[in-house]
Amino acid sequence: MLAFLLLPVLTCGFFICYYSLPHFYKLHRYEGQQLYLKSAWLGVQCLFYALLIVAILNAFVPPTMFCVPTDLYFFVLTLVKGIVPKHSNASELTWLFLIAVTMHGVAFIRVWITNWAMNQFQQKEGVDPKIKLMSDVLSDSPLDSELLYSYIHDQSVLISLSNRKVYVGQVVSLGEPNESEGMDQEISILPHISGYRDKDNLTVNFTTQYESIDTKVEIKVTLRQELIESVARFDFDVYQQFLERKKEFIEKPKQVPFSKR
Repeated sequence: MLAFLLLPVLTCGFFICYYSLPHFYKLHRYEGQQLYLKSAWLGVQCLFYALLIVAILNAFVPPTMFCVPTDLYFFVLTLVKGIVPKHSNASELTWLFLIAVTMHGVAFIRVWITNWAMNQFQQKEGVDPKIKLMSDVLSDSPLDSELLYSYIHDQSVLISLSNRKVYVGQVVSLGEPNESEGMDQEISILPHISGYRDKDNLTVNFTTQYESIDTKVEIKVTLRQELIESVARFDFDVYQQFLERKKEFIEKPKQVPFSKR
């Protein structure tokens, strides 16, 4: 009979993984047996608390309160006896049913408390908790960190694609994660200028300036991250200095001082 608890353990664990935002943002990292183990571990936690709650209720809650029956075990046992004739089997099924229902209640309460705490954090700190989750998930990748920095601080970045296309703009969306992919499988940027890299020397040649276009429609460009080869923070003043130094270097290469850093 105890084998029937395996299904509630897995369903409660997966419920937490899917609906609790801290776990959902990392769900795409778990595949196959790793996802089963993660769900099983969270489900076992729910099972532990469910056993504790059922034991406490059975020990301390009186059969009646204010002339109202409160004995859930007897109520469920009465229903189960109509299906299972043997008393021993009916008793075991009753306990399994109460534990399974309590497990799902524990999982629901855990998800609700976690998401409620994140909303309270947003109201107190004025920071979207999803940004903090993104920071935790994307911190192990320098490229992802640069995209997240642009998204949070409205920092312009230079994005080079595998087809030699180049965009300068601000990241305005990192997408939402799903069961198999993270939140950064596609990104949307608000482009300032775009161009291409020369096929011979890979220098950047800008050809389009979006801010000079008079339109009421906000121009956005969506890119697949698998096409991104490099990301760098971009400052127009620094870029202008590079152009001046480049021109000076071409005209008088021997007289241009180089930093020893």
